[in-house]
Parts: sequence; C-alpha cells; structure tokens
Amino acid sequence: MTNFKWIGAFYMIENCELHHVGYVVDDIESTAGQFARLGYQVGEVLFDKGLTVELCYLTKKNSVTIEQVHQLQADSLEAQLWQANGVMPYHLGFETADLDEACREMERLGYRSLFAPVPVEALGGQRICYFHQANVGYVELLERQA
Repeated sequence: MTNFKWIGAFYMIENCELHHVGYVVDDIESTAGQFARLGYQVGEVLFDKGLTVELCYLTKKNSVTIEQVHQLQADSLEAQLWQANGVMPYHLGFETADLDEACREMERLGYRSLFAPVPVEALGGQRICYFHQANVGYVELLERQA
C-alpha cells in the first residue's frame, strides 16, 4: 500500500533545490582545512549575532556545498550534537521560492518545526526554518533570494 504522506514529502522536497549539507563543527578553520584537502574552496567565516552562530560555506565544482555550523550557545542542538559525536553532518538545507508555503506543507506532512522562520543577518536577511522528522532527520528550508 502506498503511503501518500511519504510520497507527498518526497514531492515537496523535489520542488525545492538542495542547497547544502550542514556539518556541526567546533573549529571552523580545522574542519575547513580538511575539506580544502578534498578540493573544496573555503568561503569567509560569517557571524550571525541573532542566532549566535558562525557559518562557513565550502564549495567545489560539481559537488554539494558544505555549510559548517559552529553554534556558540552551549545549550543549542548543534553544541549538544558536537559534544556527543564530534564533527558530523546533521542537516540537509533546501532552498525554496515560497518559504511560508513550504513550511506549512512540511507541517502538514508531519515534520515538526523547531522554530518559526527567522532572518539570518549573516546571510543578508535570508529567512530559514528548521524541521525534524524521525525518518529523515533535520531539514532546513531557506528562502531563495531574488
């Protein structure tokens, strides 16, 4: 029997574009150095005061972008993941033209929103929202910039 919610979730993600794989890190420079050895170009370290986080994007032609996330709040999800596991991939980031509609669709499909969409100053005000689903893990939606 077909599970329509699963098909619906797959369809929704299909209509978004994979933007990055997010890695939780404690030392952006050290992790970036390892990815540089794999041919990645290291972007600038961005600091977002509102989210209290450092971000760094690593790019490589014909490869997925890596987003390094260094959360500076000790009680955050990312800090807890890093303490338990060290450096690790922990979310997929998808970009969408209509963030508000995509968020409503994610919730209809059973994804639990971790917070309402918020602007990220370090990304030029681009809004994001995180979701969790037990069979998928963490998913970040990013509002596509015009």
